[in-house]
Amino acid sequence: MTQIDNKITDGENLYVLAEPNYVEVVSSELWFKSFQVEVVLDLTAEWSTVPFIARYRKERTGNLDEEQIRAIIELRDKTEKIYKAKQTAINWIMELWKMTPELFDNILKAKTLKEVEEIYKPYKSKKKTKAMIAIEKWFQFVADIIKKNIDLTNTLSEVEWWQELLNQYPIEEILEGSVHIISAEVSANSDLRADLMETLQKYWTIVSKKKPEKALEKLNEKDRGQISKFDIYSDFSLKISWLKPYQILALNRWENIWILWIKIEKTDMTLEWIKKHYSRILSNLSTPKWLDSKKIYKVYLPFISLLEQAFLDWYEALFTSVENELRWILSEVWEDDAIETFKQNLANLLMTKPEYGKKILAVDPWYRAGCKMVILDDLWNPVKFDKIYLHQENDAKSKLKSIFESENIDVVVVWNGTWVNETIAIIQSLTDTEIYIVNESGASVYSASETAQEEFPDLDSLDRGTVSIGRRFIDPLSELVKVPVWSIWVGMYQHDVAEKKLEEKLWNVVEDTVNEIWINVNTASSYVLSYISGIDKRAAKKIYNNRPYKSREHLKKQLSDKVYEQAAWFLRVPESKDILDNTDIHPEQYELARYITSKSIWVKDFDSNKSELIKIYPDVNVSTIEFIINSINNSWQEKRVNSTHKKAWKSWEKADVKVWDTLEWVIRNVVAFWAFVDIGMKNDWLVHVSQISDSFVKDPKEVVEVWQTVKVKVTAIDDKTGKIQLTMKWL
Repeated sequence: MTQIDNKITDGENLYVLAEPNYVEVVSSELWFKSFQVEVVLDLTAEWSTVPFIARYRKERTGNLDEEQIRAIIELRDKTEKIYKAKQTAINWIMELWKMTPELFDNILKAKTLKEVEEIYKPYKSKKKTKAMIAIEKWFQFVADIIKKNIDLTNTLSEVEWWQELLNQYPIEEILEGSVHIISAEVSANSDLRADLMETLQKYWTIVSKKKPEKALEKLNEKDRGQISKFDIYSDFSLKISWLKPYQILALNRWENIWILWIKIEKTDMTLEWIKKHYSRILSNLSTPKWLDSKKIYKVYLPFISLLEQAFLDWYEALFTSVENELRWILSEVWEDDAIETFKQNLANLLMTKPEYGKKILAVDPWYRAGCKMVILDDLWNPVKFDKIYLHQENDAKSKLKSIFESENIDVVVVWNGTWVNETIAIIQSLTDTEIYIVNESGASVYSASETAQEEFPDLDSLDRGTVSIGRRFIDPLSELVKVPVWSIWVGMYQHDVAEKKLEEKLWNVVEDTVNEIWINVNTASSYVLSYISGIDKRAAKKIYNNRPYKSREHLKKQLSDKVYEQAAWFLRVPESKDILDNTDIHPEQYELARYITSKSIWVKDFDSNKSELIKIYPDVNVSTIEFIINSINNSWQEKRVNSTHKKAWKSWEKADVKVWDTLEWVIRNVVAFWAFVDIGMKNDWLVHVSQISDSFVKDPKEVVEVWQTVKVKVTAIDDKTGKIQLTMKWL
């Protein structure tokens, strides 16, 4: 084999694998203009971050936002991975001297990594396949005749090479080897694979059944206890095209713990459909020159027995392969849907309004182990730790009363643990101080993490968690960035999503949120700083350790030119004498901003001042002027304006609830078909999508969001289970 650049030849055929034009591929698939894609790819090649490009290169990208920019980058990377996978497959197969024009064409047509992998798989093993061995014995000629649906007895009886072949090998071995060759060829046929995939997706059914009792007996006690939860899937059948993401999740989960057996329905109709397609492909195969044309019959059904055998061997293998790929695709679709839900909910949570300047008593409710307490001063520092026991009520009240009399507490913050209602009841009996309930998602993960140990090396994990309670009320974003995002329970079955993929997508949400709001460089933690555009953990600690800063120019001394270019304008410096240091305006736009303010230029004045403005800032356009004016006018405006902290009401139980009671509480989670509403009890209750609005709602996320305060009405109470049914209609 000889390779020159991307051209490979085996002496007879030339195989050319051209690297894709990434700009054309991305712009075509995502419907962006070529210049937009080219600018984004050029800027990322220069190590520009997504927030920087979205905020400060709008003029060049045509106002692309963060999601659009990431879509361009991801598709470009995906396309390159497929190209490299094809390159690897071709090079390896060529080294084995197994490449054929048909095989090369199938590799080129592959659209996904999975397809390339399936074609490449037989050649990856050092062990030769049965088809490879048959080809080495020159059985390919026989296979080509069989593919023409021709009776070998009449066709080859007088052919010299056939007689020579029979002298070397038994006829049974020749025919069996030829069948293996045909099966291997068609198993790599991208057209047949695509046809079967499309047919199954559009018309066929997925089936699940509960495994036999003997198999279920082998499950551990925990898994066996969950069998009844998924009775609906014990004898389940649904068209693949009708499957919902949450159904795919359920099927996957209970298949993984060996409760369900799941298959895509295989019918004779599927087989006949693909058989006709294969017949059409064979009809277009060229006829070997040495074969007498008078003995050629048009390929049509039914197949001769040898071709039928080869087809069936191939079909069984192909169906299994396509079934696995389709299940993988469906899981990917579900993961993307689940991640999108998680992203929206997390973004809302991170944008919770902070509550600065208050002295806080934070309480972590437990029973026998006691309720951990900590007092935080108005600068977020822990100043005093203590503990009370709920089963020692008099002592608990005495200790709390002493704290309220001596410490001038502004707010009590209680984590929504198991004993939250009992804890709140004791506190409410002693004081009128406002009490807020803070969600505990991810708290235990954080308190035992290296981040928590680094932040509070002298505290145990329980004390760290209690401090985090209070701080999560003061500034939710600053506290939540320390928590692994996958542990914050504001999604749908996020623990069933690939952890790496989930972390990557959710990291983007945190990055976008941190860079959206203004961050005070002199008070922000190193954990928040590490999410700022261009700043990694090492740079964040360096910035943190060299505080305070008097200006952005002063900050520049701690950063490289590239990092400063990417990062500085996402950070505010309240101590700076330059007003622009406390705006979103980029220092490279400072001269332009000063010119605009000194001349009192507005958007409407752009055309008349365009020539002068371009001299100052070549990329200037109307949106640049609008951005600068808005940045100056809103320089200190807090973008986190919605408070999601739930104020504690008087503790109550199910017995206090009556049908038609109207309650005003907070939405804790939003998923497919349901909104989880905290109505002041230990467990959240569900509002079905059909009960969320007076009008039709397809997706709850269209109407409600996490931490939104809503009114709900009790429509029914089950006397046996105590289950409460809620509605948001007519309220």
